[in-house]
Amino acid sequence: MLLNIFIQDFGIIDQLSIDFAKGFNVLTGETGSGKSIIIDALQVALGGRPSAGQIRSGAKKALIQAAFAVGGNKGLNVLLNEMGFADPDDGIIVMTREVTHRGKNLCRINGRVVTLGYYRKVGGFLADLHMQPETHSLLNQEKQRQLLDRFAGKKALEVLEQTNLLYTRWREAHKKYTELNRAAGERARRIDMLRYQIDDIQQADLDPGEDARLENEKNFLVNAEKISMLAADACRFLSEGTGNQHSALDLLAKTIENLRDLVSFDNRNEPLLKALENIFYQTEDIARELARYCAGMDFNPSRLAVVDERLEQIRKLKRKYGKTIEEIHNYLQEAKKELDQLENVDQSLEELLQEVEEIESAYSETAGVLSAIRRKVARELEAAVQQELSDLEMGRVEFKVAFTVLDAPAHDGLERVSFMIATNPGEPLKHLAKIASGGELTRIMLALKALLADADDVPVLVFDEADTGISGKALQAVAEKMMQLGSHHQVICVTHSAQVAGLGQVHYSIIKEYDGQRTVTRAKKLNSAERLKELAKMLDGNEVTEVTMSHARQMLGFSPDKDETL
Repeated sequence: MLLNIFIQDFGIIDQLSIDFAKGFNVLTGETGSGKSIIIDALQVALGGRPSAGQIRSGAKKALIQAAFAVGGNKGLNVLLNEMGFADPDDGIIVMTREVTHRGKNLCRINGRVVTLGYYRKVGGFLADLHMQPETHSLLNQEKQRQLLDRFAGKKALEVLEQTNLLYTRWREAHKKYTELNRAAGERARRIDMLRYQIDDIQQADLDPGEDARLENEKNFLVNAEKISMLAADACRFLSEGTGNQHSALDLLAKTIENLRDLVSFDNRNEPLLKALENIFYQTEDIARELARYCAGMDFNPSRLAVVDERLEQIRKLKRKYGKTIEEIHNYLQEAKKELDQLENVDQSLEELLQEVEEIESAYSETAGVLSAIRRKVARELEAAVQQELSDLEMGRVEFKVAFTVLDAPAHDGLERVSFMIATNPGEPLKHLAKIASGGELTRIMLALKALLADADDVPVLVFDEADTGISGKALQAVAEKMMQLGSHHQVICVTHSAQVAGLGQVHYSIIKEYDGQRTVTRAKKLNSAERLKELAKMLDGNEVTEVTMSHARQMLGFSPDKDETL
C-alpha cells in the first residue's frame, strides 16, 4: 500500500506530505485546489513522463517521493533481486523522482540511483493509476491474458509455466538447427577453407618455441665472423700471447713464482698465493673451453638462408592464425573440430531436427491443454463480468473474451487474449482500449477490478475523478464498487461526488490557500465533524444548510446522538 507521498515544488504545490491509510481513501476539494496535481505527482513518482512546466514557478526542480509497504509480491521481489536489491527489512520501498527544467530526471529506489526503464518496471508493480485510457494496465493485452490465467487458478498457472519452459527449450533447439542448417554452398566453401587452413598449419609442423630458437640462431649466423674473431683473440690472449706480449697464463705463472719466493720470507702472503693459484687454474679452464669453442665453430653461409626462410614461413602463419605458435596450434584444434561438425552436419541436422520436433510436439500438447482451460474459463469470466456490469447499471453491455490463434509458438501459449466490449445492443464488439466514453470505461474497469481483485497483484488502485460523466444509480453503484475494492486493495480516489466520498473509509480535503505571497496547497485528514461539513458542502455547492447536513448525516450513517467530533 501507499504509505506516504511527499511533493515539493510540483505544480501549485510548494510542499505537501500525505499519509494514506488502508482501504478506501477519498480526496475532495474545490476545483483547482490541486487534487489532480497530487495524482499527477504520484504518476511521475511511479515512472510517468514529467514536463518542465510541472515544476513550480521560481523553483529549480521538483521532487516527489512515494513510500510503499510491500510484501508477498513475487514478481516485484524477483525484479528487485535481479538488480541486486536486498529484500527491505521493514518491507518498505521508497520511490524518489527529481525533475529539472533541463529535462534531467534522477530516479532513486531506496536511495539508490537506477535507470528510468527499471524504475518504471518497479512502479508498475506498486500502483495502477486510472487517469487516461492509456494508463490502464487492464487495457494491455498481455495484462488481460495474465488476469485470465490468474482467474483460471493454480492449474492454469502450472500449465502456463510448463508451456513457458517448453517454449524456451524449443527456441534454443530451433536456433541451433537454423544456425547449423546453412546453405549447402556456404557450408562447402567453409569446409574447403578449413581443410586448406588445417593443411597449411600441419605442413609447417611447428614446434613450440621454435621461432625463439631460430631467432637466436639467425643472430649467431649473421654475426658469425665477428664471433669467431672475438673468440680466437680471447683464446690467444689467454694462452699464446701476441708479438712481444706474454700470454695471460704466462704472466700469472711468473707472478705465482714470485709470490712463492715471497711467502718463503713472509708467510702472511700465503692467502694471496693460494687465491692467485686458483685464478690460474680457472683461467686455464677458460682457455681450454675457448679453444674447443673455436675448434667447433662451423659457419655455413647457406644455413642463414634456410633459417630466414623458416622464420618467414612462421611469420605468415602468425599473420593468419595467431600471434604465437601456441595460438596457431589452438586455431588448428578449433578448425579440426568445426570441420568434423560440418562434415557430419547431415547427421547432426537429423538429430537436431528430431529434438525440435519432439519439443514442439510436447509444447503443442501442453499449450493445447492451456488453451482449453482458457476457453472454458473465459465463458465463466464473461458471465461474471456481465453480472458485475449489471450491478454497475450497465446490464445491456456485452463482454467477451476473444482469442487470436498465433502462427508460431509463443512463451505464453498458442493465442493472444483480448477483452472485447459492445456498450450498446446491436453494436459490434470492440477492443476494451477503444471504448470512447470515460464513464463507461471507468465502470468496466471497476467491474473487472472487483471480479479479479484476488487475482490482480497490483496493491494500489488510484482513480482520478472516476465519477465524471456518471450520475444517479450508476454513480451510487460506482461508489459501492470502490468501497468493495477497498477490502482487497488500497483505493485512492479523487472525486467531486458526495456519494463516492461518503463511502470512503478515510477522507482528505485538499485546500488551496493564499499565504500573503503566493498560492499554496495543503491536505487535511478530516475527522467525523469536518467530514460531515465537507459532504454537506459537496451536496449543495459549498453552502451548508440543515437540509444538506441532514443528508450528509444519512450518508455517513450518523444517528442524532452520535459523537460528531471525531
